[in-house]
Amino acid sequence: MNKIYSTHDNHDPKKLSRLSREGKLRRIYQGIYTDNLDMPLEKVIYNHWMQVVSHIVPSGILSFRTAHELRPTPFESQFIVFLTSSYNKTVTLPGLVIKIIKGNHTSFCEPIIPQLNSTNLPRTLLENLSTVRGVRYRGIKTIGKENVERVLATLLQRHDEAYLNHLRDEAKDISKKLNYHREFDQLNSIIGALLSTSSIDELSNQYAKSIARSEPFDINRITLFEKLASYLKKCQLVTRNYTFSMVSFRNIAFFESYFSNYIEGTQFLIDEAEDITFQGKEINHRHEDSHDVQAHFLLSNDYTEISITPRTAEELLSLLKNRHHYLMSARSDKQPGIFKDKPNQAGNTLFVEPKNVIGTLCHGFDIYQTLEEGFPRSLFMHFMISEVHPFIDGNGRLSRVMMNAELVKHELFKIIVPTVHRDNYLNGLRLATRDGNFHIYTKVLDQAHAYTASVDWQLYGEAREKIENDFADKTPDEGLPTFNRVLRKLTLSDIPLQSTT
Repeated sequence: MNKIYSTHDNHDPKKLSRLSREGKLRRIYQGIYTDNLDMPLEKVIYNHWMQVVSHIVPSGILSFRTAHELRPTPFESQFIVFLTSSYNKTVTLPGLVIKIIKGNHTSFCEPIIPQLNSTNLPRTLLENLSTVRGVRYRGIKTIGKENVERVLATLLQRHDEAYLNHLRDEAKDISKKLNYHREFDQLNSIIGALLSTSSIDELSNQYAKSIARSEPFDINRITLFEKLASYLKKCQLVTRNYTFSMVSFRNIAFFESYFSNYIEGTQFLIDEAEDITFQGKEINHRHEDSHDVQAHFLLSNDYTEISITPRTAEELLSLLKNRHHYLMSARSDKQPGIFKDKPNQAGNTLFVEPKNVIGTLCHGFDIYQTLEEGFPRSLFMHFMISEVHPFIDGNGRLSRVMMNAELVKHELFKIIVPTVHRDNYLNGLRLATRDGNFHIYTKVLDQAHAYTASVDWQLYGEAREKIENDFADKTPDEGLPTFNRVLRKLTLSDIPLQSTT
């Protein structure tokens, strides 16, 4: 069982109290109980936070950041939600702070669940443009101007100019009644910039600027990304948790670098890669190739850096440039950290044109945010970077680095694509690109994820021995039958078949 019981739902308070004393219920707050006796109370409250706050603040409405995100916000060592009611009060529960703010709690709101309302969209935007006076809640209470710009830009893309104009009219009426005059002036300026009736200099969000400028993007790629996101939401992906240790993380980073470079044609023996990585040697006067392996390892082994994932389109662009510059710094002819200025292709596949790179990445990021964090976002991120191919060279390595950052961020094993799986991996990418069929792509990376998780990385020698015994380091022609037998023993995700029609 996993229910919330409250005296507000006409449950007998004496009966609830008795069941609590008998150990059949746990008390959350005065008059609120749960029959979940095993899960930590913080988790129970988080899972049922809307129901809990509706009982504690029956006349309150979700407001500020909480109204926009409809989820608790990380706050210090716990979470926080903001509500507006007829009084000021702070209620502290295990793992959750309920911040109640005195204000209008009857107007310009809409139902979220039974017995709980939220501010409507125009009021929510105005509130999130308000000044936060308490230092403790800065960056917490509101999403801020830059994120409001992104929200409005997204709304413009999904709807039209008439929608934004109607939203502005509603916000103007609300601002007069709730004294949000300064906030409305900001909102009006943002909408004006997006609709090109005022200066784009009013905007600071890169995505919003892209929309305001009508910055070009590859509509076919965006359609493809939407199809991938839809497909990933149908997959039941296995969660493969990784417990960090400096030794195992270092060993994983070595083989991640080794195999990722091998896929791109930077081929060394494992012994040679060990000399490059661990002793700083340059092999056979191959300075640039040796640097590629070393730089990839150093980046992948930097836990702090590689656990950063983008929260905004601007951060995505910055991460791509910085990580590409690090990976390719020995190859000045490849313009490290600079988006391509000439078209590029692989075989018959033409990648996104240079003029469309920023717009496509910004629009793709919007789709990325609709996916669950962790494995689904990692697969999407990898495919998006691979499809856009934003740099002259190094895009494959970069796409796998960005993919693994999504996994590290959420304490999951990385995905390492061994040499034996190279052809299947590239074929999966081709099918996804040309036919919009993501089954093989997702299946192959799930297999690679499962295999990475099956290796004991704590002892380097044993990890290498397993990789060699499984023929993971062999070419597909040499090793695939043996490697496939290994894969059949692993627990894999439920990856549905997909029609190409």
